[in-house]
Parts: sequence; structure tokens; C-alpha cells
Amino acid sequence: MTDSNNTQGSVAYDASDAVVLAGKAQRMLTNAQSFVIDSPTMYELAAADLQKVKGLAKDVEEKRTAITGPLNQAVKAVNDLFRAPKEYLASAESALKGAMLTYDREQQRKAEEARREAERRAREERERIEAEARETARRAREEADLIAKEAADAAAAGDAAKAAELQQQATETAAAGAAQAETIAMEAEMVTAAPVPVATAAPKVAGLSTRQNWKARLTDKMALIAFIAQHPEHQHLLDVNQSAINQLAKAQKDAMRLPGVEAYPDAVLSARAA
Repeated sequence: MTDSNNTQGSVAYDASDAVVLAGKAQRMLTNAQSFVIDSPTMYELAAADLQKVKGLAKDVEEKRTAITGPLNQAVKAVNDLFRAPKEYLASAESALKGAMLTYDREQQRKAEEARREAERRAREERERIEAEARETARRAREEADLIAKEAADAAAAGDAAKAAELQQQATETAAAGAAQAETIAMEAEMVTAAPVPVATAAPKVAGLSTRQNWKARLTDKMALIAFIAQHPEHQHLLDVNQSAINQLAKAQKDAMRLPGVEAYPDAVLSARAA
């Protein structure tokens, strides 16, 4: 047996009893398997053999624990010896991984922030160009309207030639303004977010790799239950709390009324060693 204060230890045991007990236990098994209970007398004989089986099982357990007790104490002593360094190293690993993952997340955050900023600038530039296109079209329409009014005044004054000339000029002004506005609008469609640097990659280190480990957390149990009620093919996602149901059956017995669950008695035969 080891001592937690020592750096060396040993455990010695005698396993010869196990061979003798195995022979006795095998004979009892053979006898039990051939037992046929067809009368009260045979029932009593079976009960007597059951007590012998229990008695031998007790002897087996005592012999086993006589060996495993010191072994378990030795294992405990060894575990105690190495518990502290294991805990220190586990904490060191956790600290280093945490720092490295924090760096990775920070680089990803910066890259994502730069991407959003580039998209914001591109969106504002498109809006500016589109506003410029609308303003160009508006000014062209206003100028065309003024010329058209002059054409109308010339027509009212009886100058048909000038009226026709001015009307042509108004039409051309409006068309030119619309074309210019369309050209400017096309420039807006070509504006895209400027390329941004990707997240700074961690240095390549032999034996070190990073991967995404997706997990799920339950946020609304009732919503999940409602979904599974409509999609029974996913019922495996819900685990039955068998222990809680057994406790309920034990308390309520045959009065238990729970849809989809049946309470039933399960007979248990107990016996003492002879």
C-alpha cells in the first residue's frame, strides 16, 4: 500500500482464493440453471439454494475488496501525487488557449468592423451620386420648363418660328438632362465597398490548429416542444426524465394519470445470505 507522503509504494495480494471461489460459483450456477420449481418443496429448496448463493456472493465480495481496498488506496495516493501538476498544467493550457482565442476574435472583430465601415462609405457614396443624378435631372427639367414657357410666350406673340425653335430647345434640354442623370446614376451602381484586409491570421505553428466548434443552447423550451409536436421526426431531441417519472409512479402508483405514460408494479425478490 502506498503512502501519499512517500514517492514509492507497492501492493501485494494473493489471488488463489479467486480460483476456489470461481469453481464453487460455477457449480452453483449449473445447479441453479437446472432447477425446476414445480412444487412447494422445490420452491423451499430453491430458496435455500438462493441463500447459499447470496452467502457465497458475500464471500466473493469480501475477498475482492480485501484485494481492491489496498489497490484503490494506492490508486488514490498516486492520483493525489499527480493532481497538483495536472491542475497547474490544465490551468496553464486554459490560460494560453484563452489568450490565443481572444487574439483571434479581436482580429476577426477588427476585420468585420473594417468591412462594415467600407460598406457604409460605399453606401453613402452611392446615395451622394444618386442625389446628384436627381439634382441634375431636376435642374434640366426646370431649365426646359423655362424655355418651354418662353416658347409659349413667343407663340402667344405670334412668332411661330421662334416658338418652334424654343420648343425644340426645351425638348433637347430635357433629354440631355435625363441622359446626364442616367449616366450619373449608372456610376452609383458601380460603387462597391473597398477591399478590406482580412483578419490577421495567427502564425502557423506545428501541432496547433483552430477550428469552429458549433454548439446549440436552449433558449425557449416551450417553443422547442411545440415545434416537435408538429414535427415528431425530431422527437429524439427531447430526453425523457425516467428518474422523475419513476418517482411519480412510486408516489401515485396506479392513480398516476400522465398522457403517454403507464405506471406498473415491478416485483423485486430479496434474499439474505444463509
